[in-house]
Amino acid sequence: MSDFDESLLVDQLIAQKEGQTVDFKKSEILSDPTKLAILMTAFANSAGGRILLGVCNDGTLEGMKAKREHEAHIMNIARDRCDPPLIPTFSEVGKTGGDVYVVKVLRYRMLPHAVKTGEQRTYYIRVGSTVRVATPTELALLFEPAKQEMIKKPKLELFLVDHTGKTTKEIHAQPTFVKIETVKRKRPVVSPFISSIGLLAETLASIHDPFAKKRPAEDLVLVGIEVSNTGQAPAHEIRISLQFPESCQLVEEHEATGGISSYFRRNYGGLYVDDEDRSVAHSWIGVLGNDLTIGEFDKVYVRFPEVEQTYQVIVTVTQHNFPPETFEFSVSVKPLTRHEVKYVYEDEYKVTFEPET
Repeated sequence: MSDFDESLLVDQLIAQKEGQTVDFKKSEILSDPTKLAILMTAFANSAGGRILLGVCNDGTLEGMKAKREHEAHIMNIARDRCDPPLIPTFSEVGKTGGDVYVVKVLRYRMLPHAVKTGEQRTYYIRVGSTVRVATPTELALLFEPAKQEMIKKPKLELFLVDHTGKTTKEIHAQPTFVKIETVKRKRPVVSPFISSIGLLAETLASIHDPFAKKRPAEDLVLVGIEVSNTGQAPAHEIRISLQFPESCQLVEEHEATGGISSYFRRNYGGLYVDDEDRSVAHSWIGVLGNDLTIGEFDKVYVRFPEVEQTYQVIVTVTQHNFPPETFEFSVSVKPLTRHEVKYVYEDEYKVTFEPET
């Protein structure tokens, strides 16, 4: 707002006289921090308003001369004498009859503001152009928004996610376990040159790029977790732990599928396997707003025993200011078996693969 607009606003406020949202005060109130704190909290606990310092009750200018330290003094009163602290806005307007300070106080948002006097806290309200101590009934109304806000809380809903991306309470999986039969055979007689070419080709084929994308092993089952907040308030500092039976072995996504993108997911989010207990995976979410869902990248691969069985998965969720919650899911495993033959040369045991006929 320009200086001209500020000056015009002061003229308009003086013209409308004192009322619910406007109060005139002489500069002497600056020497009484408690009185100024009462006035500011009364505005904050009502509809908000403006205090014009340097203006007499009848609307005439006192003739106050502005001082640089006055702004800091007013802000210190708002911070040190009000609980919770107030943050008013301050502006200085130079008029012909004297300077005027405009202190604007907004209505409180959550908790009403009290004036601190030692260990005592007193709540004030603005009624018309007067200030009074809030009655018990008025005080209860002041705290109602905070009470309603405390009733609002996050409500987390969790689902497992299978390899198709479907959310479910129970995953049905058919991992394939490969049975390999080793068969020895004699190496064919070839020239040294051809033999060296073959050895070089095998060596190059054995080199593995750690960032190359690969298909996960067939005996691994993908298990993901999706978290939704359907409550009325955001959830904070969410920690999720998935406990599989001890007979299960967990494999992180970047280990199972490779690829540079999954490697970075290991460091910046998603499920990660506990270093000490390979049957436990964890995930962490800083903030999850209401009506939001997080499921992307939160997955892990599981190697179940080669037994047809339904396994229980216990998911424990903790969040800031709320007790832990436990969710139970299941993974129904029906393993498949495929037989393959692995041929090795008798002399050097170099390996080639051929499908069984």
